[in-house]
Amino acid sequence: MGTTSGIVIMAVMALLFVLITKWKRKMIKETLEQFKEKANSYTLVIQGCDWGPAISKIILNTDAIDDFTNEDLKPELFTVTAEGKKRTVTDCYLCDIDGNRKEELPSGTVLDHLALELKIHPLAKEENPFNWNEENEKNEWKMSFPHSISHAKLSNPITTFNDMFCPQTTVFSEVKTFNRLTACAYTPSSYDDGKKHPLIIWLHGAGEGGHDTEIVLLGNKVTALAENPIQSYFPEGAYVLCVQTPTVWMDHETPYDIESDSVTDKSSQYTEECMHVIKEFVKKNKAIDTSRIYLGGCSNGGYMTINLLLHYPDFFAAAYPICEAYNDRWLTQNDIDALKKVPLWFVAAENDDTVKPSEHIIATTKKLPQAKVSLFKDVHGEDGTEYFGHWSWIYALNDKCFTKSADGKEQSLWSWLAEQTL
Repeated sequence: MGTTSGIVIMAVMALLFVLITKWKRKMIKETLEQFKEKANSYTLVIQGCDWGPAISKIILNTDAIDDFTNEDLKPELFTVTAEGKKRTVTDCYLCDIDGNRKEELPSGTVLDHLALELKIHPLAKEENPFNWNEENEKNEWKMSFPHSISHAKLSNPITTFNDMFCPQTTVFSEVKTFNRLTACAYTPSSYDDGKKHPLIIWLHGAGEGGHDTEIVLLGNKVTALAENPIQSYFPEGAYVLCVQTPTVWMDHETPYDIESDSVTDKSSQYTEECMHVIKEFVKKNKAIDTSRIYLGGCSNGGYMTINLLLHYPDFFAAAYPICEAYNDRWLTQNDIDALKKVPLWFVAAENDDTVKPSEHIIATTKKLPQAKVSLFKDVHGEDGTEYFGHWSWIYALNDKCFTKSADGKEQSLWSWLAEQTL
């Protein structure tokens, strides 16, 4: 009887093993099919810009068209429309599946992938993969990305969306937080060189809250923190940690209730959780120099920068609050005395009508003799485009904040930051 039962159990287990194996293979096959590049499709390449993300390139999978010539690869021969509006193609070239330029098209080459580089403009909504949700005041991904690409050698316009990606965000990886916050980080390639490396922390503004760290990286051009020229000020290579709140940092119990005079404790409900994320990241990454941890962020993140400095004054070597939203009237004399001990560099624009400088940066820095200040008249991007006065993070992320050093030379915010140590 026992032998029979054993045989039955073994048979059942064998059957279960076969069924589970088949189920796994089916799931793997379906996953591969889901991410398999479709024939006659397009992949969108996103670029982080001063104003946010823009679709700056299209990679075409032309399904092995074999009669293209070099003359056919002129930009003006392609017609691209997005959301019903025509886009300008500035360059066209043979590329690999990731859009990297390949050699000029040789005679007889079978064409698989073509890259179309596109002109981008800050005010063109059809070029932006984000929507601004007026109801919750948040950046969100669009639900669809309809494009149509035509050429005389294509029998039909290519209208099938395949995928999209941003090369600038691929150098960041998700960080496990074990609490309500989300986070991502950049690790310098030299992290295992036996040296200690500084850590730059970025806290986002109100429009980048949620659970998708790509929103944080692209809502403002935060990817610049992992690129030159900013990284060049840290020759050993700097870590970058971006922490994200599901709501806003200015949230005691409900969003923005900190602004109410009835709330006497101006601390965020995320204070301890944010610091936990930072400390755990430092603990896990042994190559981080704990004497060179730099804290900063914009707007709501500027508020949280000040908030963390007040709660953990001995942890950060320096801070760079940008258009910070910590109202000066909330700061007690004890708070001011604590901030006097921290190297600070404030950034803002005089015409900021979202966070008024007179109530924030100007009033506060008058009490902080050690603080450096970059107060711009207004905000212009790299191409001269004028933006909202609140967007002064553009200057910081483009390395446009300078002051005179002790020897009379101009010094960048980032070169100054790199010199600060506990």
